[in-house]
Amino acid sequence: MFSFPRLILFIFHITIISILSVLHFKPLHAEPYGMAGCGLGSMVPVWKNDIGQILAATTNISFSSQTFGITSGTSNCTNDGIVKKEMAQEVFIAYNEAPLELETTKGSGERIRAMATLLGCPTHASELGKLMKENHSYLFAKSKLETEIRSKEILTRIKTQIASDKTLSLVCSH
Repeated sequence: MFSFPRLILFIFHITIISILSVLHFKPLHAEPYGMAGCGLGSMVPVWKNDIGQILAATTNISFSSQTFGITSGTSNCTNDGIVKKEMAQEVFIAYNEAPLELETTKGSGERIRAMATLLGCPTHASELGKLMKENHSYLFAKSKLETEIRSKEILTRIKTQIASDKTLSLVCSH
């Protein structure tokens, strides 16, 4: 079934995952996981840096957990293979924060249109851009938070502003 080198690699992966799971006292939960994608590797919270993303991707490939997660809708995956909606929104903000902030000062741009699509109101991108421009200093208030936490904070602020807007609160499914 397994060749000897593959068996050793399999045992190594199981050992590393077990050790990391035991040493980490926080419950495992979904957080932004970066470019490695959904799957078992995305569930290990300590794998947030570049090396961790390589380990996450290797774990996903070795155990076919990404394929299983996509087909079953588990491990940060949805059953259609797309990351959960809010996770996609947070990841988008994390990787596009500076250009999105710049476009917000103008009230329009490619990233604002993409954000409108992610929030479920692609036909109202101009209204979203106007709202973001009016609330720019609130949405992008400077803080020394980590990228993942900051992207959640910005997303929460955007959604709060959408909820208080008569038009956008009705059309955006955020």
